[in-house]
Amino acid sequence: MPTETATQCHERLKREQNPWQELPRLLAALSRGLGGPDAADLNTRLRWWGLYTQGDGGGAFGGAAPYFMLRVRLPNGLLTAGQAAALAAAAREFGRGVVDVTVRQNLQLHWLEAEALPELFRRLAAAGITSQAACGDDPRNLTGCPLAGVDPTEYADASPLLLAANRALLGNGNFANLPKKFKGCISGCRHWCSNPEINDVAFTARADGGYDLRVGGGLAAAPHLALPLAVRVEAEQVPAVACAVAELYRERDELRVQRNQARLKFLFLRHGWTVERFRAELERVLGFGLAGAEPQPAPAPEFRDHLGLQPQRQAGLLSAGVSILRGRMTADQLDAIAEAAARWAGGEVRATAMQNLLVPDVRAAAAADFAAHLQGWELPLAASSFRRGVMSCTGKEFCKLAVTETKSFAADLIAELERRLPGYPLPLRIHLNGCPNSCGQHWIADVGLQGTRVRTPAGAEDGYDVYLGGTLGAGARLARKTLGRVRAAELAPRLEALCRHFAAARLPDEAFADFVARRGAAELEAVLGQLPQAEVRVRLRAAEEA
Repeated sequence: MPTETATQCHERLKREQNPWQELPRLLAALSRGLGGPDAADLNTRLRWWGLYTQGDGGGAFGGAAPYFMLRVRLPNGLLTAGQAAALAAAAREFGRGVVDVTVRQNLQLHWLEAEALPELFRRLAAAGITSQAACGDDPRNLTGCPLAGVDPTEYADASPLLLAANRALLGNGNFANLPKKFKGCISGCRHWCSNPEINDVAFTARADGGYDLRVGGGLAAAPHLALPLAVRVEAEQVPAVACAVAELYRERDELRVQRNQARLKFLFLRHGWTVERFRAELERVLGFGLAGAEPQPAPAPEFRDHLGLQPQRQAGLLSAGVSILRGRMTADQLDAIAEAAARWAGGEVRATAMQNLLVPDVRAAAAADFAAHLQGWELPLAASSFRRGVMSCTGKEFCKLAVTETKSFAADLIAELERRLPGYPLPLRIHLNGCPNSCGQHWIADVGLQGTRVRTPAGAEDGYDVYLGGTLGAGARLARKTLGRVRAAELAPRLEALCRHFAAARLPDEAFADFVARRGAAELEAVLGQLPQAEVRVRLRAAEEA
């Protein structure tokens, strides 16, 4: 009898039991401690409820610790102040006070013991919070603009459509067994802040009504930017089309052979699909045709973070984007944001795809008190270019796949760049990943850092491969590896040299990605590795004086 492969085993487990229907049994097993769940539950089914076993701090070189990470599902990043406070209390009591904001507008808790999980799930359910499909081979959290309904420049408030699609995708067990994870976004934001270019399915509002549709985006080790289908999806069609794309994906047996080639994008990357074929197959599943339309132009590349105080469409109200350095905060900080939302705003908190939090409906007359309260908790509304642009995956502190620590290093790196280049005026996005899976999205960053190990006379150290020139929006392109195996300890001076060179040699209004494409890898590799800092500093001063 042939040996069952790991992929075949995974597919069999999903066929045998629908993990969405197993929560009571799973929680009963967890109540008996770490030894309660069997291997299939521990390594597979618990993920459908947002649970992963936590690493021991060694990452790929370590093992599992007797703790869990829990990711909760927040469609469109939406929370009430009361829900945010409930999550803060749970993190404080069960998770050593650690709260992470993810790139998909979720929140994550760490250090959770198996025996505590049934009570934690009970409290979250009482607060109206779920972790269903936060992980696993199912529809992941649907992302959208955190300013939905309040942004005076948005083409449409897409949040009702997003919530309807979320209900449809999770409302029964039809989508609990997909070939792999399935990521979607639905947004009316003209800035595309939910990053439709890297989603499996993405709807973006059109200036003339309706929505554009893109499919097949994703990063990891084989990045692929989503492709527009040249159709116009009417607003009332969006939930049905989202489900139809998920159904089409579920049907594809060729994507169930190798897990490292199971995302929707591999229909285009490996199986010869075209957008024309995808549209035809989608319309077959839908049972009706979609109107043809040329896609709207992509927005200009820029920070997509919505940070700071901004006027809303509602008179006398402001939105407040709060900078969460590298997406990590304490339970007390989350409590402070919840308190501010309840006292000086409308009682809502929203997560962003840039790992920040946003509070809408801040009363303009109370904005100073609101800002002062958060500043006292080291939660600024304004941030340097470096702080605004940093993004980090979980890293080997908690993740069993990572080879480098990222969260603390990201904070230290940003502090050092701010010290070396105070007031640096140019936007720069620095994304850190502890492994090639690109949870920190290094492929789409100005400066992408992918974790590696560097041999030194004193032994192996954390290091990073440096990728340059990724961008989304108009002229979207993936970053390219420019310098390999740089010791983490050397990155600050090397990136200082790069920033100074960019400031001195860029054309007027030239974005970093365009600068990288124009100047070329050889020049920038030399800057990163060899250009004397004194020479760069003189050139920057001359450029500033000019």
